[in-house]
Amino acid sequence: MSKMNVLVSISAYSDVNPTNHPSKNICRWISDLQGIDIAEPVSSSVALAAGQTLSLFSGEVVISDDNTTTYNLSLKSGTSNTYILQHNSGTAPIFRVARVSGADATTEVTITKNGPLLTFSSTAGTALDLTTTLINDEVRIGSLFNISNQGKFKVLSKTATSFTIENSFGQAEGPIVLGAGFATQIAIQSANGVQVGEKVKIAASFSSVSFGSYEITDVDSKYLELYSLKALPSETNIFSNLQIFNNSKQFLFIESDKKVSIEIDGGAGGSIEPFTLGTTLKSGMFLRHSAMYSASITNESSDTATVYYMSAE
Repeated sequence: MSKMNVLVSISAYSDVNPTNHPSKNICRWISDLQGIDIAEPVSSSVALAAGQTLSLFSGEVVISDDNTTTYNLSLKSGTSNTYILQHNSGTAPIFRVARVSGADATTEVTITKNGPLLTFSSTAGTALDLTTTLINDEVRIGSLFNISNQGKFKVLSKTATSFTIENSFGQAEGPIVLGAGFATQIAIQSANGVQVGEKVKIAASFSSVSFGSYEITDVDSKYLELYSLKALPSETNIFSNLQIFNNSKQFLFIESDKKVSIEIDGGAGGSIEPFTLGTTLKSGMFLRHSAMYSASITNESSDTATVYYMSAE
C-alpha cells in the first residue's frame, strides 16, 4: 500500500505583492492531508496535439445491453446480502456467452473418476454435442448430481460427447437422466466476459436507494450476483444500461497549459483552462476524489497542450 500527501494552499490578496496584512489578505486557506492510503499510483506528462483525445485509464467491461434492455433486481433466496441482477427483456447483455450442450430431457450422463479428474460422458438418450465448447470454458453442475460433484468448474479437455474437469472431492456416479431441467444440470458458458470480483454500477431508472457500485460474486450469461451490505429493494422490468468495470480509480489530478475537456465514466467531467494563456507556469488544474472507472481528456485548443496527470486507486 502506497501513501499520498495532498497540500492545497490558497491565498488571495488585494495589494500588488503578497503580504500578511490582514486588511489586504482577503482569503487564506490551507488543507494539508497526510498519509492517505492509495494503491497503484501512476503519473505522466504528455504533449497532446490539437484536437487529440487521450485515455488516462479505462476499466470498462463492454456488454451488449441497449435502451431496450430491462433488468430485475431481487434478493437471492437463502441469503441476506447477495442480490441477483437478471436480464428481463429487450436486448440481452450477454455477460458470458452461453454454449450449446446438445442435451435434452432424455440425455443420460455417467461420471468416471481418475484421481482428481472427473469425466462427464453421455451414455444414452440424446448425446451431448460439445462442438461449441472450448477448453477453459466454465461448466455448472446442477442438483441432480452428487453434492460433491456440484458447482462451477473449468473444462480441462473434451470430446464431442464428454468433458473433463478437476474436482478432488468429486465422486463417480451415474447413469443420471437429466430430465426436464436439463439446461440447469449441465450449463456451459465462456470463460471470458464479465468476471467475479469486477464491479457493476447501478443507477439511472433503479430506485435511488440502490444507486452505487457493487462487487460481482457470480456470473451467468443472463444474470449477475452482487454483494451489498445495505438492503436493496426488489425491482422488476427496469430499463437501464449497466456500467461494469474491472478497474477503478479513487484519485485524479490534471494540470494543463491549454484548454482541455474531461470525460469521466463515459460522461462530461468538465474542462480545464489555464490561469494565464501562453505559459506553463500558470496551468489550469483539476482534482477529483471519487470512484471512477474511466477518464479521458481532449485538447480543445488549436495548439499542443502540455498535460500532467496523476491517478491512484
